[in-house]
Amino acid sequence: TAVVRDAGAFAARHPHLAPAVALVAGDVRTAAVPRSATHVVHCASAASPAMNAERPDEVVDIIVAGTDHMLTAAEHAAARGDGVRFLHLSSGSVYGPQPATLERIPETFAGHADPASPAQRFGAAKLAAERRGAIATSRGVRFTVARGFAMIGPRLPLDGAFAIGNFIGDALAGRPVEVRGDGTPVRSWLHAADVAAWCWTILACGAAGAVYNVGSDEAVTIGDAAARIAARAVPPVPVRCLGQGAPGAPPSRYVPDVECARHALGLRVRIPLDDAIARTMAWWRQ
Repeated sequence: TAVVRDAGAFAARHPHLAPAVALVAGDVRTAAVPRSATHVVHCASAASPAMNAERPDEVVDIIVAGTDHMLTAAEHAAARGDGVRFLHLSSGSVYGPQPATLERIPETFAGHADPASPAQRFGAAKLAAERRGAIATSRGVRFTVARGFAMIGPRLPLDGAFAIGNFIGDALAGRPVEVRGDGTPVRSWLHAADVAAWCWTILACGAAGAVYNVGSDEAVTIGDAAARIAARAVPPVPVRCLGQGAPGAPPSRYVPDVECARHALGLRVRIPLDDAIARTMAWWRQ
């Protein structure tokens, strides 16, 4: 069963999925969801940059109230003695800015997103939703959290808010790959196939109340990622960095520590970045 905003639009966008699931149309905050589910995957939010800028309060409400509504249904099932596993797709943005001196962010990092900062509002809302999950855990729901970091793979937008998608869009169009900054920020990307495998594993095997980072720990600079993509264009294209960093300023970082997922659940990155780039570009070419 899938809860969707618009059943017709969902079926049009995903014709291969629509026949396989029962669609429940409605807002995730109020939709009449079934209370007999044994497993719940909750990933609903409104994360578009435009909506975050124009209707920030609604974005926060969708995340927080939507999670509360879904957990309430799960709690009813748990109260009947039914085993309910609940996977909440959260975000690495809950940690707030990563210190430049911290190579990778572990789940135990004490930092958190500031709800008063427009740039961190989304992460703060996701963290609030996680805390609601802790209440559900005390009520018998096997609540687990997947904190997603940057991703790459099929359906990645090529002209949106994701730098690596824009790089691929440039390369596939035969344009120079354009880096809007100086190329020094450090990032990592996990392929969608790995993301799915990790999330299913966390849902099925994760400990109740546990939090797991979901991402790659293969750290590269934005400039290096752009160069790898530019080299795969046919023919290869140049890279243009449009910005300049502040002298002496350390580069920003957004890279997870995934030792918890590795040791507790046996998960690992199976698709390295170069292969992930090649697969994503091949998907778009087709």
